[in-house]
Amino acid sequence: MSQATRRFFTKIIVLLFSAGAGFVITTVVTTPFIWFAYARANDGPIFPAPLVAIGFIAFPLGVLLFPMQVIVTLFEFFRKKLLGIELLFLGFVSGVLAGFVWYSALKTSRITSQEIFLLFGIAMLQACVVFGFHMIANKLKIGNFRQ
Repeated sequence: MSQATRRFFTKIIVLLFSAGAGFVITTVVTTPFIWFAYARANDGPIFPAPLVAIGFIAFPLGVLLFPMQVIVTLFEFFRKKLLGIELLFLGFVSGVLAGFVWYSALKTSRITSQEIFLLFGIAMLQACVVFGFHMIANKLKIGNFRQ
């Protein structure tokens, strides 16, 4: 296997690892909020809070962030340049967009302004984790495409 192929697969592993880390962090952070909402609710079926956190928050936001991760990886591959501080800006923009898109999908339900801020905050947290892992990998020169 050539060096370029090895570097590309290393970058793909970083992409998948950062997406997984975003799922885990988002699930861990949102599970107590969902559990608290269940404790205050007096109707409806109760599903396990981690399952709801994964299915309704972590996974949809991760899917919405994934295209930007792929674009960043392809940009770094074709330009043979690792991004640095630009990843923070891309994380901010993609987090806001992911939060807005998921809010638009949930808009038909009764959602309060506090829940909107929490949703955008969770989207920003997941984006920071995902692109933070990309930035750490770039600082450590993991998957560097230059010779």
